[in-house]
Amino acid sequence: LAMALCRQILPLDQEAKQLGWNIKIGPNLRRLSALTFGIVGLGRIGTATALRAKALGFRVIFHDPYLPNGADKAVGIARVRTLDELLAQTDVLSLHCPLNAETKHLIAGRELSLLKMGAFVVNTARGAIIKKDAILTALRENRIAGAGLDVIEDEPLRSAEEASTPNLIASCHAAFCSIESKIEMRSTSARIALAAVTGQPLENV
Repeated sequence: LAMALCRQILPLDQEAKQLGWNIKIGPNLRRLSALTFGIVGLGRIGTATALRAKALGFRVIFHDPYLPNGADKAVGIARVRTLDELLAQTDVLSLHCPLNAETKHLIAGRELSLLKMGAFVVNTARGAIIKKDAILTALRENRIAGAGLDVIEDEPLRSAEEASTPNLIASCHAAFCSIESKIEMRSTSARIALAAVTGQPLENV
């Protein structure tokens, strides 16, 4: 999603299929190595994302108030101590925290206004971490350059107006949906069921 936004893959695809190459995307097409990739939540998935973003050439920073000191050194990225500080530096915001009372609407109108001009937002965590009305409004008002949302608050999109929001990529909460993931889910469930009936220790209770 981040690469599709930064490299404007969908608008360019649409333009090419109209049989014209005028490249009307303007300033939204960005060079990855010139951008700062800001991660909220450096758990298992956030760490995997950080390593991939580094490999693509982004400068990577993160905010996670629950992580012990030294995690930034282990992964080789920069830590910032507050969410506001992270937002002020970020060109691509990527969310990797759980949804709970603390993180519901963690990103709303005020937080989106703190992002750098032309920033992109990616959410592959839980929909309600971002307030839906706030991000759709920010896209319509060009306060952010684009959003890639695998998850959306009160999903799916509820109206033609929501669906027509400019510079929005929505991917149907399908990030987990590969053939390989489905096989892994079935085999994991079978392994846990077998452990249950044979009296073995259980994972994911």
